[in-house]
Amino acid sequence: MGFVIVPLVYGVAVLTPFGQRLEDSALGGVRETDLFGSDTALNVISVPVILLLIVVIAAVAFARRRLAVGLAAGLVVLASAGTSTLLKRIAVRPEIAQSTTPNSFPSGHATIALAALFAVLMVTPRRFRPVVLLVGAAYAVFVANQTVVYGWHRVSDIVGACAVALFWLGIVRAVGPLVDRGARGDRDGRRGPRRVVTVVLLVSVGVVVAVGVTALVVALTTGSGSGSGGYDHDAMLVAGRMASSASVLIVVTVVWLADGMHHAAPTTDTTALPTPRS
Repeated sequence: MGFVIVPLVYGVAVLTPFGQRLEDSALGGVRETDLFGSDTALNVISVPVILLLIVVIAAVAFARRRLAVGLAAGLVVLASAGTSTLLKRIAVRPEIAQSTTPNSFPSGHATIALAALFAVLMVTPRRFRPVVLLVGAAYAVFVANQTVVYGWHRVSDIVGACAVALFWLGIVRAVGPLVDRGARGDRDGRRGPRRVVTVVLLVSVGVVVAVGVTALVVALTTGSGSGSGGYDHDAMLVAGRMASSASVLIVVTVVWLADGMHHAAPTTDTTALPTPRS
């Protein structure tokens, strides 16, 4: 899926005048008064922090006797970060719509935030995954949202980042080691928290998409003739923020559901079975 999404989004949003004008119109709504006083949460994503994350993942995996899974999780982070860096260098942004900002496809910040979440989930015991997923998803959404608010990235950059992280997670899970199939204490996970997470994710996606579509309609219908491109830049920025947040939430939800992380691991305990009589 990620292998298809990256070139598709790049072709539509970056290589066409309409795509460039539509995305750049959101940047026109960026104002200093909307920014947080500190971008510490974004600056956390750096090379030293990535390396520290890899070490922590490996340590957790080793402690749980899941070293192969830990190595696979580390590969998700490193390969995703490397792919985003490479794409940013080769996926140029042609000047076909009077763009005022340089190429930024895809977002390295969003890529690492999502890849880190997926990697941590791989080595986390099932009973702790609901909490880890909610916290990690919230941070990934915040990162994606704030890179747009700061004017660092466009919506297509976030969508491309989600696709890159999803691609490498899919590759690793397809050819790598199995992740927690009900062994070594992972049967302790309960279905209740997983159902709560599923509901929270689905409701969040619905709300964010609804707000984003409403903002986009407002931007297209009330901004005619007002400023570059004829869009309401403030409403377009809100639509861009919601689209970026929705991209992250949709990918996280797909992984949570399709990967089986929302199910409690099957029980293999046979002590309760009746003993056959001789």
